[in-house]
Order: sequence, then C-alpha cells, then structure tokens
Amino acid sequence: MDRSFLGIGGRRAGGRTSGRSASEVEDVEDDDRRHVPIIHERSDHIEVRVWLRLLHCTRAVEQNLRNRLSKEFNTSLARFDVMAQLERFPDGLRMSELSKYLMVSNGTSTGLVAGLVEEGMVEREFDENDRRTVTIRLTDAGKKQFLKMAKRHEEWVISKLGELSREAKRDLLENLVLLDRHVSHA
Repeated sequence: MDRSFLGIGGRRAGGRTSGRSASEVEDVEDDDRRHVPIIHERSDHIEVRVWLRLLHCTRAVEQNLRNRLSKEFNTSLARFDVMAQLERFPDGLRMSELSKYLMVSNGTSTGLVAGLVEEGMVEREFDENDRRTVTIRLTDAGKKQFLKMAKRHEEWVISKLGELSREAKRDLLENLVLLDRHVSHA
C-alpha cells in the first residue's frame, strides 16, 4: 500500500476528504494518534510528486515540533518563531520588520507579541519621537527561555532526520538550496 502523501484539508462527515473519492483516501494514525487522510500519488509528473513529498515532510515535522513545544514548554511554534527572530536581533526589531521576517501580517505579530509581553518574555520600547514606532526585544527571562527551547528544538529536528546518512543529508541540503534559489527568483 502506497502511503506516500498526507492529504491537505479538513475531513467531512463519513471520513471523506473534499475532492477525493473513498478509494483515494484511507485513514491511518500518525505519531500523535490523530486520523490523517492519505492521498495516493497518482501524478506522472515527478515535479508534482516532489512538491507533495516536500509539503508532507514539512508539515509532519512542524506538527511534531508544535506538539513538543506545547507539551514541554506550554508555548506555540509561532511564539517560538517570534523569539527566534528576536534572538537574531539583540537590539530589537520594529513590528513591521518582525512581521516581514515571520511572513505574517502585522496583526498576527501584534497578537503574538502581546502574549509574550504578558509572560515577561518580550518587552516593547516606544520611540520618544513617534509613539507609533515600537521596538520589540527579548527580556533576559525571554533569552534564557528561548535558549532552553532552541536546544530542545535542535534535538527534536536532529532526531527526525537521524535515520538519513550524513551523505544523504548533505545531498538533500544541496538540492534544497538549488530549489530555493530557483523558486525564490521565479
């Protein structure tokens, strides 16, 4: 049985996934014991199959990271990403810069930052000349917490890729760099 791609989108009543026949979708349990529809790769185009595989792998690793961050640190992957960006810029970032780096709307960034401010992980500094301009940075407590999370995050990612040989990982990285260059300039 080909279990080559996890389907995208919500499930309908009766176990059907929109746009797919019952013969194309079957339920399996993922690592978190949730039912996930499987869509068989039927395309003759290797490019489509590669894209689907990349998407599946990304989503599977992200879901694993989300679950682990929630369980171990009571935080979300989105909050971790905010803290990771702020850690890269010790002098802080303006909200618009943070949104750009996270590739989310200003409203989304504002909501994430508000929660982190409330928890004491992040601080806001208002510009004396323009109160609309705010610089966001990690607090000392935020830096300490981020370093703990980053260490565990690294361990989790390494464990997910651990079965690949060093050579396979190197080849994969080289090919992904080439793909990134191609799609980033398209």
